[in-house]
Amino acid sequence: MITMKRFRYVVLLVFIGIFLGCGTSKKVVEPNMKLDQMMVEKAFEIKVKSAEPMITQALGQVANSGILPPGNTIARIDVTGSGYFIKVQGDSVSADLPYFGERQMGGGYNSDSGIKFNGLAKDMEVTKDETKQRYTLNFTIDSSSENYFVLIEIGTNLSSTTSIRSSHRNRIRFIGDVNELVAEDYAAN
Repeated sequence: MITMKRFRYVVLLVFIGIFLGCGTSKKVVEPNMKLDQMMVEKAFEIKVKSAEPMITQALGQVANSGILPPGNTIARIDVTGSGYFIKVQGDSVSADLPYFGERQMGGGYNSDSGIKFNGLAKDMEVTKDETKQRYTLNFTIDSSSENYFVLIEIGTNLSSTTSIRSSHRNRIRFIGDVNELVAEDYAAN
């Protein structure tokens, strides 16, 4: 009898421990003053680390051909160290990005295969999600032959996700790191 009481007591303690240990903790996201300053000034650069193209049947055929470097998939292509960037300085935006995907129309001889633009952004909106401490930039920009619709999300850890839709191509997403623009970068843009 005593062992049965002791067994029930141990089982009760185990259940209490499990229920107390399963409590959820609310994750508090700390604000990043450096990020807040960059967003107020609209002065930053994103160094692109990877590209995530829209997966289509044609990209699936590329993947099956074996021409992608090791470690890459059609869903994520590593471009670290290739110098691809997006710069924002006020309402001026410039970018030199790779493109992996299907062109729906346009193009031609001597046209860039990547995504390149340099000019004034139209309808730029910067919003902050106070609960997640994350910024969203939304704008459109034109190049010589295409219109781009750009959505940039930046977290407090200074990582970014940029989605670009084009008037001539399938959408593509880029993952990168956000840095402050320094004086030389202001002059170069």
